[in-house]
Amino acid sequence: MKVSEKSLELNVGAELLTLLRGPWGMPKAYLRGLTQREERQEGVDFFAQLDPDTRLFAFQFKAPKGAFDGVPYRYTLVRDQHQALFALAQNAPNSVFYVFPFYVRPEKLQQDVPNLLQDTWLLDIGAMPTNPVFAQHQTRTINCTAGQASVNPEFSLANALKVKAPLAGGIAVKRFVRWHDGFREHAGRHLKRRSPWLVRGLRLALVAPTVAV
Repeated sequence: MKVSEKSLELNVGAELLTLLRGPWGMPKAYLRGLTQREERQEGVDFFAQLDPDTRLFAFQFKAPKGAFDGVPYRYTLVRDQHQALFALAQNAPNSVFYVFPFYVRPEKLQQDVPNLLQDTWLLDIGAMPTNPVFAQHQTRTINCTAGQASVNPEFSLANALKVKAPLAGGIAVKRFVRWHDGFREHAGRHLKRRSPWLVRGLRLALVAPTVAV
């Protein structure tokens, strides 16, 4: 039996939130999904109503392929999803990441709980232009070992526990709203039915400004 993608999102996401609120010094941070159902109900209005000083960080969770734990861990990247995230990452360095938990079997996950971040790795999507990664392909498999991801070309992975808190960063609310509107329009033009891959596994960390007392 494999660990489900949803289980990885929930458990690794909880630890990631603790990291944001603690070592990263963002005590008002909280996580929010971006699901198709939420979009139908309230769309981007929720984000437009946020304090304009709120900053956002995007984490695209991926679950490993295969049936057993062992390097390299392999994950599927999807071109349309990647291109949308790469566009979001522009002008907001160190703000949009792939999250690669190295957990396939529940035995390893249970062994490492509550320290799953020790074997969870982040990859800055802003450093991954779409065409060199995908060429003519719509999907690619990325092979990951500790500190390195290979999809031709190769990229550096950062352990989630060792990533330094950005001194300044995050996506501005207005920037996210513009991206979200264009993202939906792009999907509507090119897809008869919006692919679930476009928002699947995406979690946003919303960092509200702290109030001085």
